[in-house]
Amino acid sequence: MRATQTTTYRSLQSFLDRTSDRMQTLQLQAATGKRINRPSDDPTAISPVLSARTQIMSSNRYVETIDSGMDRINNMDGYLDSVQNTLVRLKEIGVATINGALSPQDMRTYADEVHQLRESLLSDGNAQVDGKYLFAGFSEKNRPFVANPGYDATLYNPADPATYPVTYQGDNGNLQFEIAPNERINLNITGSSLFLGDNDNDGITDPGAVDIFTLLTTMENVLRANNQATGSAVPGATAVTTVPFDAMLPTAEVQTLDLSATTLAGGQSLILNIDGTDFTYTNTSGAYLTGVDLTAAIAAELAVANYTLSDTGAGVLRLAQNVGSESDIAPITTTMETPAPTLQALLDPMEKAANQVRAQRSLKGNIGKRLETARDHMEQIKIDMEAFRSRFEDADILETITSLQQQQQSFEAALNVTGKVSQLSILDYI
Repeated sequence: MRATQTTTYRSLQSFLDRTSDRMQTLQLQAATGKRINRPSDDPTAISPVLSARTQIMSSNRYVETIDSGMDRINNMDGYLDSVQNTLVRLKEIGVATINGALSPQDMRTYADEVHQLRESLLSDGNAQVDGKYLFAGFSEKNRPFVANPGYDATLYNPADPATYPVTYQGDNGNLQFEIAPNERINLNITGSSLFLGDNDNDGITDPGAVDIFTLLTTMENVLRANNQATGSAVPGATAVTTVPFDAMLPTAEVQTLDLSATTLAGGQSLILNIDGTDFTYTNTSGAYLTGVDLTAAIAAELAVANYTLSDTGAGVLRLAQNVGSESDIAPITTTMETPAPTLQALLDPMEKAANQVRAQRSLKGNIGKRLETARDHMEQIKIDMEAFRSRFEDADILETITSLQQQQQSFEAALNVTGKVSQLSILDYI
């Protein structure tokens, strides 16, 4: 087969085009540092590259979320430290006022300090970060704690939040952050659990827990009344409340007392006046007794001469005269009595309150550590995915520049050959 002049020209032109395209590709790789600049550069590598990029972006989002969570934990810990210091100072005041022979003026001075501690505690409970309340649950725009203007120490009932000195306006929402795929962690502390001891979210302080605001308010009242460990009862500290019940007949041989809506806290007493005689039941269980539990406890423990107390099973107490002692029974009246507190009696709740805060602070400390571990893990994933992506997508700069120089030399040589070939004519062969 004879190579014609046209064939030679076409071969040279094709070689120049291929070399020029290769040079452009190498120049783009050298300029961008990437081996793949468009899918057609390496179709088989596109899938792992896109997967790696997706994983890197996802890790970045998790890192941002974790950083936000760590900021929240750190801010929260500062306020928890302030609350804990307040309770430490409260305990110091309690010990000082019990062990020292103090004048009424000294007691009032301490009472003023406790009042300021209560205000500081209220401020910590309403702490804000970026305009959001830390201890309000999901209600981050609502002030969680508000002083109760109608608070009356004589009407205080642990089972009735409306009688608390400070009421909680937030909710019990748990703020959860996703720190890894399908892994969520609770970052917030609801004010009701931290300050009111309401961990089961029923609106009232749990048995064994402490309403810290009530504790400080009670201590202030005790100090103002100059009531030390062996002092007299605080004026007005005994709450006497008529308990509603269903009166059947004005007089009868059988009476029923509806206690289904009555709650008796630990230490409180329910006094039944039966035919002019008081019979007292004191709740020593350490827990709240309500309705059926209350009537069952009274029927089991309270003895009334010539009468039989029985539980109907519906929170209703039944009083019937024994055979041979029948006569009309006057309607039963009831009162509820709360024992007057003393400074000595408040020391144990102070320690429980401190433990209540320490437990929450310790829990959030563990969560903070978990966030740090999760962040380190996500950063390592980013490094691994960057290495994986780079293996497919990034160009070897040294190799790319070397190849580019080779292509340039090849292109220049091809141009020289093409130039010489183009100078040939029929006259050169005559």
